Amino acid sequence: MSLVLLKYKGVSAIVGNDSLGIMILTTEDETRQLSIVCERDMIRQFGLRLSPFADTSKLLPEVLWKLVSDHTDLDFQIHILDIVEGQYQVYLHNMALQLLIPVRASDAILLAEVGDIPIYIKDTLLMRQSVPYQKDAAGVAIPVNVITNEMLEKALEKAIKEENYEQASQLRDELKRRESHRNDQKEP
Repeated sequence: MSLVLLKYKGVSAIVGNDSLGIMILTTEDETRQLSIVCERDMIRQFGLRLSPFADTSKLLPEVLWKLVSDHTDLDFQIHILDIVEGQYQVYLHNMALQLLIPVRASDAILLAEVGDIPIYIKDTLLMRQSVPYQKDAAGVAIPVNVITNEMLEKALEKAIKEENYEQASQLRDELKRRESHRNDQKEP
């Protein structure tokens, strides 16, 4: 398995959605970008860390990272290895023990920023999920397979309401694909 190093580029709100945001990661050479859906609170968390006036030294991620980094010589990496039902499968990789600890994607990226931990993605997953990076793009493309089932269902309702039948068909196909995948996994 080959891994590609990513870097955090930014986070922003999704227009028309009060509960979600998008985190953008790029390859080191800024040729590809990966979009990760996050909860709106994560936008606030990153905003705090970018503010010159906020003292984040007593916030939990910073405190825990200080504890780990000051009292151990452990080496960590973040690994994004798969995507299942719209959720990236992300792990905090303890390099010394070769231990993979599952973590939510947005929390992993926050931890990577707080602790200066490198983020890696499986090369085949990057090529499947990423799009070319455009520095001054007005919008962000999000692959449909990184959207949760609930988000897909809401988007499907909206597409039908707006009579966008091509988009509705694509969303319905993704929901059916996921359902089929779940059923295939249940069979012995």
